[in-house]
Amino acid sequence: MKKRHFKVVGLALAVLMALSAALVGCGNVDSPAQTSAAAADGGVAGTGTPAVSAADGTWQWGDPEWEAAVRAKVEGKTFKIGFTPPAASEFYDIIMHGAYTMMNELHDRFGVNFEFEFVAPSEHDAVESQVSTIENWATKEFDAVLVCTAGDFDSMNAVYEKATAAGTAVYLFNMPAELWDVDTIKATSVISYDNARQSGYLVGQYAAEKLGGEGKILFISGNDGHWTTSRREGFMEAVSEYPGLTIVGEQRGEYVRDSGMAAAENLLQANPDVDFIYGENEEMAQGAVQAVQAMGLKMWDGSEGIIVVGADGLKSGFEQIRSGGLTATVDVGSVDQGREAVKAIFMHELLGYSIDKVINVPTILVDSENVDIPEAYVDWALAAEESYN
Repeated sequence: MKKRHFKVVGLALAVLMALSAALVGCGNVDSPAQTSAAAADGGVAGTGTPAVSAADGTWQWGDPEWEAAVRAKVEGKTFKIGFTPPAASEFYDIIMHGAYTMMNELHDRFGVNFEFEFVAPSEHDAVESQVSTIENWATKEFDAVLVCTAGDFDSMNAVYEKATAAGTAVYLFNMPAELWDVDTIKATSVISYDNARQSGYLVGQYAAEKLGGEGKILFISGNDGHWTTSRREGFMEAVSEYPGLTIVGEQRGEYVRDSGMAAAENLLQANPDVDFIYGENEEMAQGAVQAVQAMGLKMWDGSEGIIVVGADGLKSGFEQIRSGGLTATVDVGSVDQGREAVKAIFMHELLGYSIDKVINVPTILVDSENVDIPEAYVDWALAAEESYN
């Protein structure tokens, strides 16, 4: 059985990460109004600590003396970060913009500057290109790199060890750490979510709920590899709890929309009476929507039709949910993956705090009933400009 370890994280880091998720930062972001209790106290309610008002365009990050000490340590420093996903896509653009929001916040709050470089290979399987990018950044003495890769686990571990030995810290994002013994991961930390329990399982539960525990399901998978392995495990675990749910077909969709559409067309020709399609990522799920519509089949209207569910949390997916195309998706915390990755780097590399080996962000199943909040969060991140130096 895979061994799970948890390291104790400094209290300040835990508190600050909670604040980050709840209070979406400072600088060029609108902030919540100061509470009346805090205002009456001249600051934070019951503490006497001066609060930063919404009029300042900021929100309290921590105790003023702590903030001053942090600023004295990092102000004027420039920290170089590389960001390499397995391919350029809308999903990774959202994660990158989440990173922008945190770099902007840290720059505004503490005076630290960032150099940030984005390089993506041409496609998921172009791993050699990613390896060259990481090695190049280490040669250029980047302080840290953020990596998401389809590469073989052991081979990439060797790349991470080499970069770390050269003085470049490696952080992973959007990677299924649940598949590996944490002691074997050579990166400093993995900022992600549990693909099985926080994504695939949620979709399986949603299928059971909407179909009343009985129906025919199609599964469109991505490339063979770690994401598909973990999401399938979670999905199948949920489906197995309902004997009336049957997987009647599966085909690869290569994680892109046109291939997802082609896979769905092939599967639907053999199974036109299907009830539910799970596209393992949102691009493939949107391709499946196009296939259903092109074949003249009925999309789910709340009581009948084909349900199509994806996973990512894209702006385009939220828009489809609103228009009656995509039924639902799992928002896998794309904004928070970017924010918490940069924050972990800042706290560990610049301030010396301990961090957990695996940091999982919250996820949520999104449909027409709750799309407003996750869509607003993505909109906020996508509006962020690069203003961190």
